[in-house]
Amino acid sequence: MKILITGGKTATALKLIKAFSNAEILLGDYGDMPKISTSSYAFAALGPWNADVLAHNLLTKCLDNDVDMLLPLYEAEIMALSKSLVLFNEFGLKVLLPENPQPSQNKFKDYCIFNEGKLIYSSIEMQLNSHTNLNGFYSFVNDNKDLALISISNPS
Repeated sequence: MKILITGGKTATALKLIKAFSNAEILLGDYGDMPKISTSSYAFAALGPWNADVLAHNLLTKCLDNDVDMLLPLYEAEIMALSKSLVLFNEFGLKVLLPENPQPSQNKFKDYCIFNEGKLIYSSIEMQLNSHTNLNGFYSFVNDNKDLALISISNPS
C-alpha cells in the first residue's frame, strides 16, 4: 500500500511515519522539496500552493504516483477534499477524512488514526467506545476522553 501524507515538510507529517510502518510513504508538500528517499519514506513535490485547485492537484498526484490512500493535513486541503470524497472513491483512492470535518489546529502529544471507524494506529493505549464513524487523524483532548481532527496551518 502506498500512502501520500501532505504537509510533508512538517514535524506533524514526520510523526505519522511510524503509524504506517508497513506501507510505502510519500511525504508531499508544496514548493521546494528535499530530494531524500529512505527505506521508510520519500518526499514528493505537490507543486505551488493553489487553494483553488487543491482537490484536483491531489487527485492528479495520487494517480500519477499510484497512491492508495491520502492523508491530508493542511486545513484547506481537508475542507476541499471533504467535498470530493466521492470522486476519490470512484478512482479507488481512500481519503482519511470524515464527510463533515471539523479540523482543529490544537497542539498535541498523542494521536490516533482511524480508517472507517477502525483504529489503525494510536500513540497511546486507548479504549474504543463510540468511535465507529471516525475517519482520519485525531488528537486526544480532555484527558483522552474526546478526539479532535488534526490539521495544520496552510502554507504561506
